[in-house]
Amino acid sequence: KGKGKGKGKGKGKGPDGDEEQAPKEEPNFEASGLLGLEDNAKNGIPLKFTVPPEARMPTMKWRIYIFMKAQEKPKVVHIHRMQGILFGKDRRVADIPTDHQTCSKQQAVLHHRMVATGEVRPYIMDLESTNGTFLNGQRLEPARYYEMRERDVLKFGMSSREFVLLHAGSANHIAIDPKQLRSDSE
Repeated sequence: KGKGKGKGKGKGKGPDGDEEQAPKEEPNFEASGLLGLEDNAKNGIPLKFTVPPEARMPTMKWRIYIFMKAQEKPKVVHIHRMQGILFGKDRRVADIPTDHQTCSKQQAVLHHRMVATGEVRPYIMDLESTNGTFLNGQRLEPARYYEMRERDVLKFGMSSREFVLLHAGSANHIAIDPKQLRSDSE
């Protein structure tokens, strides 16, 4: 007996044991993205986009007119009061609900972005939705911004709703006839 190691039978890891201890992991102070994710959430739900650095409040009074088959008059949303507008069927986060089963929870986002000339223009981006976002009948490539112009028509998924972009000047100078603003397919 008498090896001087106490009561144990040499099974534990001692200072002169055969096994080496794994080095302790050093603290990592790099950005994990969790704080950014927390900042980029609405009602506790993470958003699929970040606000671009060139996003600004619009200088024009842009509006979106929502045409639905059941209604004669379009619903008007004044989007010039917001820097970014989220379209989707999740009403907890969507600024403009799409309310259609073929639409994603977070379908697309519209941001007002400053361009090189100093103008602030509306841009739409599909948020990698399953059934797509359509601008004037053309399906948008996901995760890419597209500039929108007056009288552009947005459609989401297979929904028949049409979202028409107009500004206050265009709405005041022309009579809005839903037949003129609808696509030829209807």
